[in-house]
Amino acid sequence: MVTLIIAEKKKAAQAIAESLGSIKTIKEAKSLEIYHIPQKDIYVLPLRGHILEHRNSEQYKSWTKSVPREIITNPRAIDKQPKPYASPYIKALKKYGKKCQKCIIGTDADIEGCNIGIFDALPFIKQVNHTINVSQLWLSSLQKQEIITKFNNQIQPKWSWADSGEARALIDAIIGFSATREVTNTLKPLLTKISRKFVSIGRVQTSLLYLLYLRDKEIKNFTPVPYFTIDGFFSYQQHQLKGYHIANPFKQNEFQRAQSIYEKIKHENFANIIDNSKQSNILYPPTPLNTSKALMLLTKILHISANTALKVMNDLYLNKIISYPRTESDVYKSNFNHQGILQKFNAHSSYGGYVSHIIKKGFFQPTKGKKDAEDHPPITPLESLELTSTKLKNNLQVQVYNLLSRHYLALFGENAVESKIKLKLSVKEEIFNSSLVSLVYEGFLQIAPFLKKTYDPLLRITAETLGIDKIELNRKETKPPAYYTDTSLLRLMEKNNLGTKSTRPVIIQTLEQRGLIEKQKRHYDITKLGIFLIENLIKVWLPFLKPKFTQMIEVLLNEIKEKKKSKDVVIKEMREIFLKLFDKFLANKKILEAKITSLDTTKFQSTNSNSTNITSADCPHCHQAKMKLITPPSKKKFLVCLNEQCQTKYLNVPNKGRLYILKNSFCSKCGFNVFKVYISKKNKSFTYYMCPNCWNKGYKENISRKGFCSQCKEYEIQKNKCVKKNPQ
Repeated sequence: MVTLIIAEKKKAAQAIAESLGSIKTIKEAKSLEIYHIPQKDIYVLPLRGHILEHRNSEQYKSWTKSVPREIITNPRAIDKQPKPYASPYIKALKKYGKKCQKCIIGTDADIEGCNIGIFDALPFIKQVNHTINVSQLWLSSLQKQEIITKFNNQIQPKWSWADSGEARALIDAIIGFSATREVTNTLKPLLTKISRKFVSIGRVQTSLLYLLYLRDKEIKNFTPVPYFTIDGFFSYQQHQLKGYHIANPFKQNEFQRAQSIYEKIKHENFANIIDNSKQSNILYPPTPLNTSKALMLLTKILHISANTALKVMNDLYLNKIISYPRTESDVYKSNFNHQGILQKFNAHSSYGGYVSHIIKKGFFQPTKGKKDAEDHPPITPLESLELTSTKLKNNLQVQVYNLLSRHYLALFGENAVESKIKLKLSVKEEIFNSSLVSLVYEGFLQIAPFLKKTYDPLLRITAETLGIDKIELNRKETKPPAYYTDTSLLRLMEKNNLGTKSTRPVIIQTLEQRGLIEKQKRHYDITKLGIFLIENLIKVWLPFLKPKFTQMIEVLLNEIKEKKKSKDVVIKEMREIFLKLFDKFLANKKILEAKITSLDTTKFQSTNSNSTNITSADCPHCHQAKMKLITPPSKKKFLVCLNEQCQTKYLNVPNKGRLYILKNSFCSKCGFNVFKVYISKKNKSFTYYMCPNCWNKGYKENISRKGFCSQCKEYEIQKNKCVKKNPQ
């Protein structure tokens, strides 16, 4: 039987084909190669992710000549159209669909993959061969044995998963297209003044922006409350122990009492130990990693964005190094072959000693999380690679692989044991508490040191007194809640059921690219435009902003997946619910329009160093002031020095793409800010880094590509920072 397998990406298609037999490559187009396995008469056709997308139909393309409300009420306002690069893929689907008797959906094994295979690709095959037999290849990795096993055990297509993905895409298009147009048109006078074409509104992203606004408001409105502590620094065998007065903290109105105690004991030299107790605490190994937990681990330890973390894991998957990285499961099936994987790591130069101990014990049962989602196993390293292996393409892949591998191996480790000594001390009858927490037995922490706390040295205190180094009376203030980081944002989104495990990193990036939030060091700030948007939408559209609305949509989408409701029923329900919310905005938008007419727009064009378009580095010409990034509509972009006396004054910057000044990143060659540039080409997004100062020098010296960080021989970009390259 002539068979066609649809894969989502080229690397996945190649891995599938090579696992099933000797291949012959057929070049169908410049960007498309089909893999043929002659002895089995199988063709493997790679897509490029989605080849179709939701767009407004011709009647609704104009933002000014169509009514945004009708995008919700008219089912013909949005249709599904081929992406610009889709033509050769569509032709190939029809060509090979016509000659095959069977079609296997082998796209990524998740909702998005099902949607791509069943809603993007399959309809073109059905156009030319409506009787073709359809099944699905559900892969958890691109390892050869996994592919062979699953090929011999194909499943019925997960139609409901594809329906759920299609409903999500259409619902988000209806909400996003209608809301973005209506809010943009309402804010047009403001947006024109601040040189912005539109303001982006989305079901998930705007709800997340609302939560960021609430945290920002909480921080800014926070009033520090003074309090006082009496702290003692005690000594034992050349080690210092810190103790805290039992009455800490003293409120502001208790200062006299605190000062009286301090004056009473500040010159004492010894503390009596009136209680000395010791207890052991067992630390259990971590549980397996699903996508959410992996992203939180990687963003926290490596200080990278969630989107970068997911991209690196996906690259490792496509290179057959780890299992599928988009999974909700943190529980392994009982028949998962852990022993085979552990045997691979037995000879590893870094992990081997730890692994051999596990194998010697014969303990191959990992810890368990909370959920087997029946989609994929938890994220697992499948290959034992030395950290110098050429299969790991860059330093970031090395770091991610190292963390994922160590975390997996920790699942089989022994419990770690802490020892906690609690001391009760008396200084002239004033009681202090002190404690020491030491690591007695490393257990699983031997392989996963990144999970360790900061420990005290292991001491055995047998004395009845401790020396006093000093006693302090400290004035302190309560602190506001922390700004959100990538890690805490992911946790917040999971808690509020915003987005999916795969879309959360993209949503954070979208808010940043739209200029509604910005990253400062390791945390996110909401921009002035973001604050203005939410502050005013709260007055007219609060029900849309609250997570409850998007949570309800997520519940409906899950009901499609679980076959409790049909796609059409859920979309109809959503139209009715969102139309009521939309009409609420229309009824109240005059409040927003009135606010705009009297608005001082200078606050959106601030020239302080915290503004998104102001460099943190000084002008390389005069070295006396910062530079401002100017991005006029339909004209060339440039940097201008804010020092009016500067003689040279200007720097050119690339005209294409969205430019971001990395305030905490500086070119190691000239000291100017590194810029991050987002650019779209053929509906695909790319990023690159460059130094405008070096770029301008290269232009003057006629040195091609100078200033582009990827071309630099001495330095490279790691975690958005310019650092010296490691010698090869």
